[in-house]
Amino acid sequence: DPGSQIVAISERLCKNLGLSYNPVHVLRMESANGSVNGSLGVAVDVPFVIPTSDIILHLQMHVVRDATYDILLGRPFDALMNSVVENFEDGRQRITVKDPLTGESLTMPTYARGEKPGNRERTGFH
Repeated sequence: DPGSQIVAISERLCKNLGLSYNPVHVLRMESANGSVNGSLGVAVDVPFVIPTSDIILHLQMHVVRDATYDILLGRPFDALMNSVVENFEDGRQRITVKDPLTGESLTMPTYARGEKPGNRERTGFH
């Protein structure tokens, strides 16, 4: 999400992964709908693996209660990974990222909420 100034993780996924977070470092955030909520804290140096690659990042992830997403990759991720997003008329996207340590580039598709790899049948723009 290039409009987000943070990298965030839902409280539910944070608990499922057994991640700890520092509750002292909270952040007040304004959502797209204008509501303002505080994060629960920040999980520091969370290893984040890009599937089917050797790219491993260590992200600072703000923990958000009742998030509508599992992980939100905002501008810090885009800046770190020098990401480029291609948009297509049918709503598909393709993202290319670059490993900041090795310079290796990787291109991957994105999926609409609830869609899983291999289930590319679309009923319209998402």
